[in-house]
Amino acid sequence: MVRLHYIDNLRWMCILMLFPFHAAFVFSAGWYGYYVASDEPSTVAYLLTVSVEPWIMPLLFCIAGISTKFALQKRTPQMYLKERVTKLLVPFLAGLFLICPVIAYYALRFHADYTGSFAGAFVHFFSSAGTLQSPNGMSGDFSIDHLWFILSLFIISVVALGVILFGQRQERFNFSPDTTSLPVLILLFIPVWLLNYVGIYETGYSLLSYFAMFLIGYYLFAMDSVQAKVEKYWVVLLAAWIVLTTGVMWTYGMFLGHHEVFWGYSALYVLTGWTGVLALLGAGRHLLDRTSTFAAYMSAASYPVYIIHQAILVAIAYHVVMQKIHPALQFLAIVLFSVLLTFSCYEVIRRIPVIRALFGIARPDKKPA
Repeated sequence: MVRLHYIDNLRWMCILMLFPFHAAFVFSAGWYGYYVASDEPSTVAYLLTVSVEPWIMPLLFCIAGISTKFALQKRTPQMYLKERVTKLLVPFLAGLFLICPVIAYYALRFHADYTGSFAGAFVHFFSSAGTLQSPNGMSGDFSIDHLWFILSLFIISVVALGVILFGQRQERFNFSPDTTSLPVLILLFIPVWLLNYVGIYETGYSLLSYFAMFLIGYYLFAMDSVQAKVEKYWVVLLAAWIVLTTGVMWTYGMFLGHHEVFWGYSALYVLTGWTGVLALLGAGRHLLDRTSTFAAYMSAASYPVYIIHQAILVAIAYHVVMQKIHPALQFLAIVLFSVLLTFSCYEVIRRIPVIRALFGIARPDKKPA
């Protein structure tokens, strides 16, 4: 089986993008809430957030679907489920106890002028789980924060496995890559958009929308012929995505004040994000289907880095925004020091067997899936 290196590269690049993306939230007060906020909001920072948010999580869920296709070619369903527990559920629980309280501690200090100990904030974090007065946790109450992605992916993976196994028993339950043209691939944004009106909503899309994107990744984007189609038109798709981002998200949404376009209930939001997914999959196959020592390292590090990064970024942001320096320098400092400290923590964690397992890091002698 040939490994799709561009899928690995797109995944770690998305995770790396989260550093400037989340740092931009610090400077988007008035538009977004965040655990720590600068008193000098930046339009440029806000433009960064609305440029990235429509496509980054859809791309990761599509990639997860593609990866599941290849994982199930090498594993039994039982092995796959066991791996989902060790790779997703265990790290989620570990992050809930080890990472999220750190975020809550700094959010309490910033938004509620909390002066108590970390232990006190830890107790408050879990004791507030029953009230959920602030379900997004921005002010220091209980929240699963960025770990929603891991929990959602675990749930979706388990449910999708049932759908996949059921489909394998149905002779007519299949997709023909020969009839999947580029217009059809683009029009898939419609069911994704409609599903946003149903169920739990998280970071621009509903859980059902993410489920649909996972299945699209599994059934369509894992096919070589479909990958070849988006690669063939990657320049056109990239241009369309840039036009939609600048025209819809920036001009129509930001500068003309139509803020309803910033949510997945807007068809334009979903179309912009979905075009970005197609463009990046096509460009990735054309430009990134290769590996190197650095790429292999980043692929291995990306998952634990995702789990760790938000707590470190929030802690650094808390101290940086207190400094009397230009907001642009604050932003750069938050991104730079967050990257350095997060990867330093990863280097420590991956060398400790028990802790390594809690963060879903494979043994050194085990090849990545």
